[in-house]
Amino acid sequence: MNQHVYFNILDDQVLPFSEYFHDEYALVTPIFQDDNSTVHRAGRICDWFDDHSHTLLHLDWPTKSPDLNRIENLWDMLEQRVKRRNGHHRNLVNLRDQILSE
Repeated sequence: MNQHVYFNILDDQVLPFSEYFHDEYALVTPIFQDDNSTVHRAGRICDWFDDHSHTLLHLDWPTKSPDLNRIENLWDMLEQRVKRRNGHHRNLVNLRDQILSE
């Protein structure tokens, strides 16, 4: 993912949806949430959100905020446990077996 791909997703998918939603339910403006990824904070992306603020609000995300996606925390825990077992894996089958064991 880079800012160009993200820009295209916003322009080709998010914008039509938000415009439809905004037109159908004129009393409600959709709110879009992302995080502080460098892709999400590129100047081009910030300008895009400014240009489309009449149909789509952009939720500010505090810096250094905790990750609210629980699966990311679980992946980290799994990775740490597998590394503690043995930092070297002979092959993918061995790695898979260790992951499944955890």
